[in-house]
Amino acid sequence: MIRHDRTHFDIIATLTCGQVFRFGKTASGVYEIISTSHRATLYYEGDEVVIESDDDRYFYDYFDLSTDYGEIVGRLSTHPILTDAVEYGKGIRILNQDKWETLVSFIISANNNIPRIKKTIERLCVDLGEDKGEYHAFPTVEALANASIEYLESVGLGYRAKYLHLTANAIKSGLYSLEVVDTLDTLSANKYLCGLYGVGPKVADCILLFAYHRGDLFPVDTWIKSYYYTHYREGATSSEIRRHLVSIYGDLSGYAQQYIFYYDRRNISLLP
Repeated sequence: MIRHDRTHFDIIATLTCGQVFRFGKTASGVYEIISTSHRATLYYEGDEVVIESDDDRYFYDYFDLSTDYGEIVGRLSTHPILTDAVEYGKGIRILNQDKWETLVSFIISANNNIPRIKKTIERLCVDLGEDKGEYHAFPTVEALANASIEYLESVGLGYRAKYLHLTANAIKSGLYSLEVVDTLDTLSANKYLCGLYGVGPKVADCILLFAYHRGDLFPVDTWIKSYYYTHYREGATSSEIRRHLVSIYGDLSGYAQQYIFYYDRRNISLLP
């Protein structure tokens, strides 16, 4: 069991800010999250978040509990344009997710909606993941590489089925290595990941933020474009937006992006 002060740890904000998909609320009212082959439940008890899991060390790192989010919130709050968003989303923690699971999840997420993403991922886990009794682990590289395109299409992946099949086989064969990314600077890492089928600049940035904890990037989607057009300049391209916002927020750009994204989507519930 892990206990952590809830000041900068909001369970719902962390789970629903678009960075993770294998979560839900149980019949007993606690929140459950599954990562690779591990599972944890989270709930509030007084001023603390309580995490019960099958591996405390894994989830201590997963929820980034060694990082001082008070400092991050303090630094970003000095930007007047971010004040409201940071205050609203100050309980978000950037998760340290598994690289393979994040890659697959964000290939599936492209041009997709949250309910369908969650349903598709869960179907893959049930069909191809190890049976852990009360849940299934995330499928291994080998399991997805060996799955036929026809099967992948049948679970709702559509055109992404081919992308996932080719990417899984590229990783399995050693043509690409998710560990190589650790050795590259962020721009080079983004370019490297974009060599995989189904991975564009925005998906690559999400993978780098949520699996490699790179803060010096700014994933740009329609929500961020709308924010940028409102506060800066209409018509800027995604690369121009990314470059400009990283020049402003530096190594905290990824955190700033999450606060903005969550604030702009505050009226949309991502929970089932």
